[in-house]
Amino acid sequence: MEAYEKFKTVQHDPVNPFKEILANEAQTIVEVRISPHSIVNKVVGYASRQLKQPGVDILLLIAQDRAGEKAKKCTDVLHTRFPGLHQCNASSHKIYEDIWVPKEMDIGLDALSVKEHVPVLYTLLAKHELPEKLKTHPQRMQISSQPKPTGKSKKR
Repeated sequence: MEAYEKFKTVQHDPVNPFKEILANEAQTIVEVRISPHSIVNKVVGYASRQLKQPGVDILLLIAQDRAGEKAKKCTDVLHTRFPGLHQCNASSHKIYEDIWVPKEMDIGLDALSVKEHVPVLYTLLAKHELPEKLKTHPQRMQISSQPKPTGKSKKR
């Protein structure tokens, strides 16, 4: 790599899998972005205030990179505070592309492109029943909350 220098970095934004489906809905959608540096209590507080407003019907949590676990924690807390929430999950990815060019063109080296795919998790929380299109969405993904083992073993 000592024969190359970084020319530029291009950031390709992720495609929101719910955008087309929810574009025709008359419901109010609030987006909450969660980063790896977000504080769970602050995100949950903001999301709770938004869900309490009478005009807000759908909350869309968007977590990228290593914030997926924080999004799950926020979703679990919001489900305990608002028991009637309906949930739909989908995933996508964001692409960072670094373009490298040779320092000397007469050596015969080609330009390089290095792509990094960063996962993005979309969690849609709705106060009312989900639209029918979301129930059959191809990118829909369920995050199952399996019961934790109690640590007790049966005696034989």
